[in-house]
Amino acid sequence: MVDTILIKEIISDFHQREIPAYTRRMFDLSSPKNKIRCLMGIRRSGKTFTFYQLIDDLLKQGVEKERILFINFEDERLLPLDVSDFSTILNAYYEMYPAFKEKGTFLFFDEIQNIAHWERFVRRIHDTENVQINITGSSSRLLSKEIATSLRGRTLSFEIFPFSFAEYLRFKNIPADPSSSRGRSHIVNAFETYLFKGGFPEVADCAEEFRLKILQDYFSMILYKDLIERYEIRNHSLIKYLLKSLLSNNANPFSVHKFYRDSKSQGYKCSKDTLHSYLSYLEDAYCFSLVSIFSDSLRKRQVNYRKIYVVDHGLVTALISARSYNTGRLLETMVYNQLRREFHGDEIYYYRTSTGKEIDFVTLKQGAVHELIQVSEQLTDPATRKREVDSLWLAMEELGLSEATIITRNQRDILTKGNRTIHVIPFWIWTLENA
Repeated sequence: MVDTILIKEIISDFHQREIPAYTRRMFDLSSPKNKIRCLMGIRRSGKTFTFYQLIDDLLKQGVEKERILFINFEDERLLPLDVSDFSTILNAYYEMYPAFKEKGTFLFFDEIQNIAHWERFVRRIHDTENVQINITGSSSRLLSKEIATSLRGRTLSFEIFPFSFAEYLRFKNIPADPSSSRGRSHIVNAFETYLFKGGFPEVADCAEEFRLKILQDYFSMILYKDLIERYEIRNHSLIKYLLKSLLSNNANPFSVHKFYRDSKSQGYKCSKDTLHSYLSYLEDAYCFSLVSIFSDSLRKRQVNYRKIYVVDHGLVTALISARSYNTGRLLETMVYNQLRREFHGDEIYYYRTSTGKEIDFVTLKQGAVHELIQVSEQLTDPATRKREVDSLWLAMEELGLSEATIITRNQRDILTKGNRTIHVIPFWIWTLENA
């Protein structure tokens, strides 16, 4: 049983300290008052600081800070906790501020999925108390499972990713205005840094030696807390080998069958079912996304390989040697993650033409094909340019699109063929136009 005195101390500590500095995120977090707002995303992506943003907004609206109850369920002082302790926490708060039981309270519960059966308590107080509830979690499966059952119809979910390039500029206080040559120069320099550093907020402004250490620590934390402990994985060496292999092959096709053969040749014992489970766990923890081929045929989607994308390209540069990755794959990952901020995972595919040529991304809106995007770091080589452009013309014809995009590192152009247009555009321009 959690100690009431300790709970009151934690509550009071939050009310007495200043709200930490934060970078305002560039997505809409508005939610009806009767909905439980749920923020989901990988560890250290900024969920807690997004809470601080929401809390600061309340304070600016005139809400007393004491009306806000903030609890981080990864605070080691609270462990171990079980579902019965939730009532103790809320009762301790109302003992401190009895008037707010009737006036209304704003609840912020960070990493709530660590407590078994948390959804029972949240549902009860949502239905019976005068509260507005906000929760975060780093497992889509653990949150979605409870949301789909006990909390059905009561929640509004938001996915939180590491900084986009536009948010990175905001963090660095660089105006996203390319109208002047000086402004463009600042943006391009920031882009070249972002290309290798990535978007995790904690490393956005630190020296390279610290960035490497911090992201390597993230890797270990995700491996042990979000995978091994959460899913009780006994084969530690295999899951670590899989993680490193996925990072090494980021933005490339991934085949469970091929990895199964490779891992067996390396002396790892596993089944294909185990590997499929591990991949599912990695997706649930927001580590990686798997992109399928675009097809109306479920069978075709199942038998073709999927492409793997890490949640932030900075993990690749921090954990994999420079010999094992190329900047073109980093750029492709950045494009995917920007698309992922706009589209659901089941609205992004890769496309293969009738002649077997591959287009990196096709997106859907309301079930209809929306956009074709090819990623090519450079188009200066004539053979590369012809391959990329010809493939895109054919894909546009097959899908009935009049426009498509090639995203590059620094080249810009407009190509036309009949009534069709291909926009060649640097990543930094494309992402700022879509921010």
